[in-house]
Amino acid sequence: MSRYCGPDRERLVLELNYEERRRLAPIVMAILDDWKLDGEQQLAVLGMPGDTRPRHLNQYRQGTTPFPQEAELIDRARHIIGIQEALHLIFPRNPLMPGFWLSNPNNRQFGQAPVNIMLEDGLPGMERVWGHLDCTRNWS
Repeated sequence: MSRYCGPDRERLVLELNYEERRRLAPIVMAILDDWKLDGEQQLAVLGMPGDTRPRHLNQYRQGTTPFPQEAELIDRARHIIGIQEALHLIFPRNPLMPGFWLSNPNNRQFGQAPVNIMLEDGLPGMERVWGHLDCTRNWS
């Protein structure tokens, strides 16, 4: 996963070819599965079109179909990976904590569960959650 983070994060959105998007899809889907999001929540976090059904996610999960070349979807994937990496740094010994942390209310910072922020606010909500977890996100 480290290929999708670091100082060149911003360039990821524009530089993914077919094969890179095909390899990215199962990584992101595994993270969403680890977070215990249901199919509808996964579609919402990814920003998939309204006519996309949860069963279509299996093609991405299996790596048989690449993510579409849509800047917002790739940016959301980048945020998902960034959030997961930040949570792994915070909770390195417990792989269940990322899903737990995201799904439980964080009243002090968000007033609700971080996953709800991401579902309700989309990309800005994902940026808010990632910025809270990774202080380097807010450096200028």
